[in-house]
Amino acid sequence: MRPADAARPVPPRPGHRRAWIIAALLSAVLVVAPVAWQVFAYGGTRSRTLYGGSGGRPVTAVEIVAGDANVTVTPRSDREVGYRAEVRWSLGAPAIEESWLGGSLRLTPRCSGEGSLLSVGSGCSVSLGVTVPAGIPVKVTAGAGQVAIKGLGGSVDVNVGSGALTLAGLRGELRAEVASGSLVAADLTSARADVRVGSGRGEAAFITPPERVTARVGSGRVRLTVPPAGRYRVGCEAGPGRCEVPGALRDPASDRVLDIAVNSGRAEVGYPDPMP
Repeated sequence: MRPADAARPVPPRPGHRRAWIIAALLSAVLVVAPVAWQVFAYGGTRSRTLYGGSGGRPVTAVEIVAGDANVTVTPRSDREVGYRAEVRWSLGAPAIEESWLGGSLRLTPRCSGEGSLLSVGSGCSVSLGVTVPAGIPVKVTAGAGQVAIKGLGGSVDVNVGSGALTLAGLRGELRAEVASGSLVAADLTSARADVRVGSGRGEAAFITPPERVTARVGSGRVRLTVPPAGRYRVGCEAGPGRCEVPGALRDPASDRVLDIAVNSGRAEVGYPDPMP
């Protein structure tokens, strides 16, 4: 072989060239297809308002399986349930599925054509406003949406994942849990409350002394505020985290109980800050 021939680059074999072309085409498809899908999905968004409810049938309890929908629950004076849903979609219109078990009504927002719960990135969204009889039990399960429950006198059981939970003016027994989301509860007169926070943050403020409050905290943070008139028998277990309860609030002989457990997070209990 001559020296000039040794320095000359060897052309790629046809098989190698074909493999490189196929890899380039696949890369283009994987990059372009999601972008094209988003343009198609969100370029033709439509909206509608849906109405529904119990249709004159008395209701003894309500359950809302919200997915990632935004939900607001407020009281009404009769024994029925009504809802108004603002829905938006690009492919299939969302619907509010209604199902009954005895006198209990379950409402479930679903994406049309998929039969699945509403979720982020599905191309459809729902803002659901529900009015319920003030004294009946209400249960809400949600993911990344915003949930607000106000002015109810019955028991409330609500579980939110990464979304935001707002409670106000509740009078019945309360169970509120957030995972990585946030909880703000104000003007509570609930005699019994169970507050649970994973890695998120929570605040619960009572305007009448509760009989029993249970608080469980993972790596997040919870602050409980109770009226100055209250004294409590306090149990507080903490792992590497912190549990802060002032001595002025403690009374080992009290009938009122604060039961608190913290893993690596922080729990605080106190009286309201004085007015400036």
